[in-house]
Amino acid sequence: MIICDLKSNKKMCIRKAEPGDASYIVRMSAQIGGETDYFTYGEDDFYFTEEQQKAFINNIGEKDNYLYIVGIVDNKIVATLSYLSSTRRRTMHRGDLGIGVLKEYWGMGIGSSLIDYFFKWASSNAAVKKIDLEVREDNLRAINLYLKYGFKIEGRISRGMLIEGKYYDLYCMGKTIG
Repeated sequence: MIICDLKSNKKMCIRKAEPGDASYIVRMSAQIGGETDYFTYGEDDFYFTEEQQKAFINNIGEKDNYLYIVGIVDNKIVATLSYLSSTRRRTMHRGDLGIGVLKEYWGMGIGSSLIDYFFKWASSNAAVKKIDLEVREDNLRAINLYLKYGFKIEGRISRGMLIEGKYYDLYCMGKTIG
């Protein structure tokens, strides 16, 4: 667990997700889905129940090349970061990164703080060599954040998302470690 300062003069606690966080994470994820179209799901489309989220958190805790952390501001979970790798030997060196922050907390440096924590963890984890993510082509705030941390655009998925009859391309971004 670490405490970091945010741009808003607030403090954020970052720690690994715990099974007791499940109901908060499910509610936060549903809220994020309703606040932005940049996610792959909408408000009523988050696919985990509280029990499934709890099982997911327990399962992640048993794997060396997985990380699931929460950002807590004013005793409220306001953000998550997940890094999920394959269990297959040929691809277990790489995984997918995902970040979600409640809209009310955008622009405070929460994403940067979560990524800083992640890279400290990743640099001490011999299993992590490649980080992949997908981001909607018009999500410039997220793209710029990832570019700042050394991610590169490695490809594009055309028509990767369909929202209210409109298609959006996704950038495939990646970064190698070590």
